Amino acid sequence: MTPAPEGPISLVGEELNTVAFVMDYVEFHFNGPRLRALTDPRVQTGLRTWVFPGPGSRDALCALIGRTVQSVSLHLDEHLVLRFPEATLTVPLDEGSRHGPEAAHFHAPRDDGADSMWIW
Repeated sequence: MTPAPEGPISLVGEELNTVAFVMDYVEFHFNGPRLRALTDPRVQTGLRTWVFPGPGSRDALCALIGRTVQSVSLHLDEHLVLRFPEATLTVPLDEGSRHGPEAAHFHAPRDDGADSMWIW
């Protein structure tokens, strides 16, 4: 594991190993780094899209476990997109998608034992 000074871009090459459904958010774990979606994440595979907490969305999110992030794009005030083989995970960051003041958190462990944290 390497430090993540560049934020979620550091997820490229990391494998998603946990999807956790916690009361009012979804958390994604990548062998250390964690992405917390406080908005409703979307999964797209082919022509199908699932929006959490809609029908089938939990299965679609869990189907990402074991896949490796190929690319990450961050568009402030729009969305954070993680591309996996044959699937895309989108975390909305726009004001209209928020259930509170924040849309997402990204935590990444640093070499000194502390966490780096990004909040959108």
